[in-house]
Amino acid sequence: MMVKTSDKSFEPYGSFYDEPVDVQKYDLISREITSASKKLDQLFVLPCESYIECPQGTARILISGTPDAGELRTFPVRHFIKLAPGVRFNLIPLSVPLTWRLITPGKEPDILKLSTPYTYQPVSVPFHVRRIVDCWFTRMDKAYSVVKPASRSYELLYIYEGSMDISLSSGSYSMHAHDLILYRADAVSVNIGSSCSYLTVIFDVNQRKTLHILNHLFHCTSEMQQILWKVLIESFEHSYYTGTLLVCYLQETLLLLLQFYETVSHQTLLSDSQSSRNDLLSEILTYMNARIAEPVTIEEICHEFFISRSSLQALFKTHLNTSPKNYLLNIKLQKSKELIRENQYTISEIAYMLGFSSIHYFSRLFKKYFNITPSAYIKKISENQNIPQNE
Repeated sequence: MMVKTSDKSFEPYGSFYDEPVDVQKYDLISREITSASKKLDQLFVLPCESYIECPQGTARILISGTPDAGELRTFPVRHFIKLAPGVRFNLIPLSVPLTWRLITPGKEPDILKLSTPYTYQPVSVPFHVRRIVDCWFTRMDKAYSVVKPASRSYELLYIYEGSMDISLSSGSYSMHAHDLILYRADAVSVNIGSSCSYLTVIFDVNQRKTLHILNHLFHCTSEMQQILWKVLIESFEHSYYTGTLLVCYLQETLLLLLQFYETVSHQTLLSDSQSSRNDLLSEILTYMNARIAEPVTIEEICHEFFISRSSLQALFKTHLNTSPKNYLLNIKLQKSKELIRENQYTISEIAYMLGFSSIHYFSRLFKKYFNITPSAYIKKISENQNIPQNE
């Protein structure tokens, strides 16, 4: 969900207004700032109220309400913004370069350096259809059997009328009107008893990870049926826009299938056998551990595994009794203890290596989790092992 500046969650940081501030009337100073990069390595902070006016261009504001800038949030800049004293902030230019005004009562803003630069990640889809290799509609009015060789591309098969039986390596399926199946790199045996009309689409996506909705039989909703009807119509057209429309319709179909699969399988995922329900969780945990030194976000994990944020939260809560965020913090902090015991890096270096935004944020979390500060932990280890301290 996109957070708006008019949302109540913005209230701790300030408010917004529509008319430019009268600088002369209130004896204020306006500074013009040009931002040209979506990667930020510093925040501004003022001890007094300040104003941000961005008359042209599109931007988001990066904000932290804590002194160590440990918890960063972004909000869209849709109005002029009045910030509360002590708020750490900077503007992320979505249209580059971006020129904006910082208005203050004569005070120069202090600069807070971020130990780990913040890079804005725009909204993106987990995958997109790269190309449609082929697309055709077939109508069979008599019994028919064929074995199709395996292909590295994806293949979508949708039944309009009639029925057919198909066999894949994963099993055999009886398909009827408005049933759909998606498969890849599989030899297919097709058997039509009497008559059948069906659509076939062969395509590639830009995703290295295989789509997890393969070899599942779906009965299409009316919304999916309407989109697939458009695919069928465009498959007979030869206009300049046909190829682009086909890709858009197919992309929409696949996203609806993923959404449908996510909804249907949510409860199954949480209540299925211990073996099957742990498969996805194990993959996610492996992914997290492999990227322990990176500032991985929950959104990135959801995109990587085609899972909604709510399902991810439920999966962790059910099987690990924690949230994905807390699990990620826990493994990072456990790793930090290992690195401290190795006595090869300073506390600042360890905080940076594990993707924390600042040493102060890292130290605060370390104290919260282990009831001891990193410095005290180093001292304790050095006393026990009689080794030189490395702070």
